[in-house]
Amino acid sequence: MGLSLKEQVARLGPTEQAQFLAGLDLPTLEAIAREEWFWVQRPEQVPPQGNWSTHVYMAGRGAGKTRSGAEWLVQRTIDHPFDTSGFPTERMVMAYNLSDCRTTCIEGPSGILRVLRRRGFEEVTTLKSNFDSRNKYHYTKSPKPHITLLETESKIHFTGADADAPRGFNLADVWLDEIVKWMDARQIWREGIRPALRADIPGDKPRAFVTTTPKPIQLLQEWVADTTGRYSIVRGSTFDNAANLSEDVLEELRQMYEGSALGRQELYGELLDALEGALFSWKAITDNRVNIGPENVSHRSMGVDPGLTGDEDGDEMGVIVACRDWRNHIYVIADETVRLAAHDAALHAWKVFANYQCETMVIENNLAKAWLHQVMIDAFKELQRAGVFPVDIIRPPLVPVHSNYGKKIRAQPIANRYAQGLIHHIGTFEKLESQMLLFDPLTSKHNSPDRMDALVHVCQHLIEGESKRSKIVSPLNHAADHLKVSELGAPGNYW
Repeated sequence: MGLSLKEQVARLGPTEQAQFLAGLDLPTLEAIAREEWFWVQRPEQVPPQGNWSTHVYMAGRGAGKTRSGAEWLVQRTIDHPFDTSGFPTERMVMAYNLSDCRTTCIEGPSGILRVLRRRGFEEVTTLKSNFDSRNKYHYTKSPKPHITLLETESKIHFTGADADAPRGFNLADVWLDEIVKWMDARQIWREGIRPALRADIPGDKPRAFVTTTPKPIQLLQEWVADTTGRYSIVRGSTFDNAANLSEDVLEELRQMYEGSALGRQELYGELLDALEGALFSWKAITDNRVNIGPENVSHRSMGVDPGLTGDEDGDEMGVIVACRDWRNHIYVIADETVRLAAHDAALHAWKVFANYQCETMVIENNLAKAWLHQVMIDAFKELQRAGVFPVDIIRPPLVPVHSNYGKKIRAQPIANRYAQGLIHHIGTFEKLESQMLLFDPLTSKHNSPDRMDALVHVCQHLIEGESKRSKIVSPLNHAADHLKVSELGAPGNYW
């Protein structure tokens, strides 16, 4: 995009460069020698003026996102040290986990400590009385990491992605790094960060600066689509920062990504509706989302995709509930995915089955996951004895799926139904939808998108049932409808 002042001067001829430098005073020349931010920053790295509340810098790998966030937050801490009551302001940096936050955003080569030291701040390791606190900071590493600018006592806190981390804080600003890696970005933003951005700053307001490589997660999609002016969005490219990157690395990145849709995301900071090769798109999901399910249901089922071993520290067990109406539209009702092992996992699945009054349970039953079939039968009989299911049912309503072909082949017909507007989500299922949008069958061969697999199982079963069921037609040629989504049990209420 734009050039830094340093790059602009570098493009001048020797005479023009000499004239430019001759017109500067000594402090400015010293700042240039230190590579101060005003000298090396590119326009897209600096949030614009305006009344925005959240600025999102979506840029490719190596574009300079970390330094942008660190420079912005340090400057905000210096410019707005107190709230209107005179209390020192507090800020927060949140990354994927505390380790990422510390090693990249705080202690990294472009992190906050590097910015403070370059700007002449000195670290005070032992706090004493009666000392000159100007341009001094104290770095507390544990138990709750934070940096304190000692002259004003304003603080910058550091944390991993957790909705509970900002609770109790009256934050003036936040820097959010790589939100596309977070497990529950939308929930963390809505329940944790946004309510905590409430400090009363003289002459300004609390703001959030988001630095991230773009991926089609729901939160980013919502921000980009917003037209209220609350969100400012700017893109950046890996190659904007080529002057500070190894030519070997740049060439390797070109070979890996150039000319592909994934390269538009990873190198050029473009937020795609769907990745190249991906089966599901955000538009297909959100355009067909509904708040209330169908009035008449023909069949209700659930898909189960167990982890390979059933170990507690292994994959999650995907549990997705869906139904088909008389028009052959499919509605996703619930995501009850859990991380449980063998017997407990089976009990959970059957309790969900009973709660949503399902008629069939579709489970993957290939060699690697065959452990679940007998466990499911045993758990069903246990719940029969407990009175959950009638004792006269001899065979549990299990529908095995033998997945002897690739995930792309299995999921393609389901993705087609989404594109045709025939599959609807009743409400929002952020984790499921994230797996769907980020699943690339070419690069995810060894990953296990459990929720998405469970979705594919149950939808395929419902599609196959379209040609097998018989229809009772009234004299008005309307299909007779007998079940309603309103008859479902309350989600989360097993008994």
